[in-house]
Amino acid sequence: MAYRKALIIAVAFFLIFASVHVASFGPLENTHLRIRDFFFRLRGPVDPNPHITIIAIDDQSISHYGRWPWPRARIAALVHRLKEAGARTIGIDISFLPSKTQAQPIPPEAEFAPLLRWLDLDPSTELSYSNDLLFAMAMKKAGNAVLPFYFEFKGDTAGAPPEKPAILAHSAYLLFDDVNRLPSLPLLRGSSVFPPTRVLGEAAAALGCVNAYLDRDGVLRSDPAIVAFEKQYFPSLGIQLSRLYLGLSWAEIKVNSGESILIGERLVPTDDHGLVGLNYYGGRESFPYISYKKVMEAHLEPNMLKDKVVLVGVAAAGLHDLWLTPFGPGYPGVEKHATIVANILDERFILRSELSGVAEILFMLLSALTLGIIAGGRRSLMLWIFCGLLFGLAIAGSYWGFTAHNLWLKPLFPALLILLLAPALQVFSLRAAAVTVDRVEETSLAAVETVAAETSDLLVGEEVTTVGRYQIEGELGQGAMGVVYKAVDPTIGRPVAIKTIRLDQTLGSKQLSNLKERSLREAQVAGQLSHPNIVTIYDVVEKGGNLFIAMELIEGQELSRFCTKDTLLKPRQATTIIAYICNALDYAHKQSVVHRDIKPGNVMLLQDGRPKIMDFGITKMISSDATQTAAIMGTPSYMSPEQIDLDKVDGRSDLFSVGAMFYEMLCGQRPFTGPSITAILRKISTEDPTPLEQVNPRIHPTLAAVVMRLLAKEPDDRYQSGGEVVSVLKRLLGDPSLWK
Repeated sequence: MAYRKALIIAVAFFLIFASVHVASFGPLENTHLRIRDFFFRLRGPVDPNPHITIIAIDDQSISHYGRWPWPRARIAALVHRLKEAGARTIGIDISFLPSKTQAQPIPPEAEFAPLLRWLDLDPSTELSYSNDLLFAMAMKKAGNAVLPFYFEFKGDTAGAPPEKPAILAHSAYLLFDDVNRLPSLPLLRGSSVFPPTRVLGEAAAALGCVNAYLDRDGVLRSDPAIVAFEKQYFPSLGIQLSRLYLGLSWAEIKVNSGESILIGERLVPTDDHGLVGLNYYGGRESFPYISYKKVMEAHLEPNMLKDKVVLVGVAAAGLHDLWLTPFGPGYPGVEKHATIVANILDERFILRSELSGVAEILFMLLSALTLGIIAGGRRSLMLWIFCGLLFGLAIAGSYWGFTAHNLWLKPLFPALLILLLAPALQVFSLRAAAVTVDRVEETSLAAVETVAAETSDLLVGEEVTTVGRYQIEGELGQGAMGVVYKAVDPTIGRPVAIKTIRLDQTLGSKQLSNLKERSLREAQVAGQLSHPNIVTIYDVVEKGGNLFIAMELIEGQELSRFCTKDTLLKPRQATTIIAYICNALDYAHKQSVVHRDIKPGNVMLLQDGRPKIMDFGITKMISSDATQTAAIMGTPSYMSPEQIDLDKVDGRSDLFSVGAMFYEMLCGQRPFTGPSITAILRKISTEDPTPLEQVNPRIHPTLAAVVMRLLAKEPDDRYQSGGEVVSVLKRLLGDPSLWK
C-alpha cells in the first residue's frame, strides 16, 4: 500500500538520521560548529555590555614607557589610577611569575611619586620598596584586583601529584551540588600550575585561570569555567571578575556538576567538560579600548571608568596572544575574558539543553512523516514544495533561535534528512490503486470502531435494575470507567456500591477473554484485603462484556476536597491521615498487593475523620496486557519515576504517590506541575519539587524532610515500607514543638 510504503521509507530515514544525531558523529559535529560560526558572521556585531572597558598596553604605551616587560610598579601605578577613576573591578591579564628583577627596588622615577603618596609612603625612601612589594600594596589598598594564573595540561600524570601553591586555596570553588560526581566528568585537569608570586597572590582580591580551550579546528569557541587540579576545582578569570563585580562571596557561588555554575542569581550553563560557550559580540575591539598612556596621563572623561569592570592586557604587536574566533583571526586574549564577563552580566549565553536535542529529533520525525504522507498521495509537486519549506524552516528556525534567543538548534541533520528523503520518496512509484486500497481499509477500520463504540454506549445507557444478585437502587455518580451504582445485596440486606468497568472500551477484542480472566483473579486478591482503612471488595460480576465490582458502601468526602489552599486541613490532622493511609498500605504490601494509583481522589474521608483507600486492584485490572507492569496506569501528577519508566513497581511506588499527596495536603499545590502531561512526567523523572517549607513556611522542616524523602527519585532512597513511615509520623505527632 502506497501510504504505508512511503511512511516506512520516511521512518527508516528518520531512524538512521536520529541515530547518527544522537551518536554525535565527530566530523559532522565539526560541521555544526562551522554552521554556528557562519551564523555569528551573518548576525554581525552587537553592542556589548557598556560596563566593561579594556586598558591596552599598546604600541604607543611601549614607545613612550620603554620596552616590555615593564617594572611591576608601573602596573601598580595603573591600579592606583583605575581605583581613583572609580573602577569597580580590575582584571589584569598579565602573567606575574617570580622574577629577580621585579624583587629589586624601583627606579627613582617621578612617575611613581603619586603611587607612593597614595600608599602613604615617603617618596624619598622609595628605593627601599621593590616592584612586587609596591604592586602588592597597591592591590591590597584597591581591594578589587584579580590576577591570572594558568595550568599546563599533559593528560594523566603518574607518580606523586603536583604541589598546589597555598595562594590558590582561597580561589577554588567551595559549593557543589554533587562533588562526588566531578571526578568522573571529563573536565580539564591541570598537571602543573603557574601562579603569580606569593606576595602578589596574597594581595590580590582573587585569582582566576586564563587558559584558553581550542576546538580541533583551532577555533576559540568556549572558556574553561571549571579546571580540576589536585582535588580542587578552579574558576576562570572571567568568573572571578563577574563574582567581584556583583559583590558576591564564594558562599554565593555553586557548581552544578556537568550542568551550570550559579553566580548569585545568574545561571552560567556549562557542559560536562566544564566549558561555557562564548557568545561573541563581534571581532577584534568589540569592547572599548583605552591606551595605558592615556590613563596614566589622566586624559579620561569624567566617570569614564566609574563602576566598570576594567581589564588590563598587552595589545602591542608581537607581545600578546591572538586567537581564531568565528569572526576571524587576531582576537586578543584579553577580549576573551571581557566576552565571558559580558555574557555573565548580560546573561547572554549560547543555550543548549537536552530539550534542544529532543526538539531537533521531533522536527526530523515530523518532517519525515509529512513528506511520507505527501509522497503516499503521489503529489510530486507538493512533495518538493514541502521539501523546500521544511528545509527553509530548519535553517531559518535555527538562525532565528540563535539570533533572537541565543538558542543553538543544530540544523544540519534535519536539513540533510529533508534533502535526501524527498528524492528517495520520489524514486518509488506510488500507485493510485494501492492508495485507494489503503484508504478503503482505513475507512473500514474506522467504521468497525464506530460500531463498537455505539454498541458500548447502548449498553451503558440501558436502565440497569440488577447486576447478578444485587438490586440497583440508583446512581452514585459517573467515573472514568463507567457508572457507579448504589445497590443492595438482598441475601443479607447489605448496602453496596457497584463500580462499572467498560472493558470493551479499553482494549481490543482479542485480549478481552484473557483480561476478564485476569481481572477476576485480581479482584479475588484485592477482595482478601481486610483493613479498617481500605474499602472492602465483596464480589465481581460479569455482564454484557463489562465487569461490575461490588464493594463496601461508605459515606464521606474525597480527600481531594481538602487539597486546595482555601480548604487545607491542619498539618497535624493531615499527618494523622497519612499515618492511617501508610498503615493500610503496609498491610496491603505485605499481601503483595500494590495500589498503583494513590491520589486524593482515591481516598475517602469518613465523617469521623478516618480515611479509607478505594480502588485497590482496579488499576491492574484495566491494564490491557497481562505482561505489562501496569506502570502506565495511574494519575500523572502522582506517578512514581519507576512507573513512568515502565519499570517493575513495588510498594515503594505507592509511597512516592503518598508523598505527592502529602505535599499537596500541606501546601495546596501539587509537587509536580506543567502545561502538559509530558512536562509533568519529565519533572517527576528529572526535577526535585520546590521545598515544601518554601511553599508553606508554616510547615516544620522536620515534617518537610519526611515528605521530601517520600518523593525521592530512587526507590532505595525512600522509606522502605509503610510501617517505617508510620513509625516516623507517630514520633513526630508526639512532639508538640512541631505543631505550634
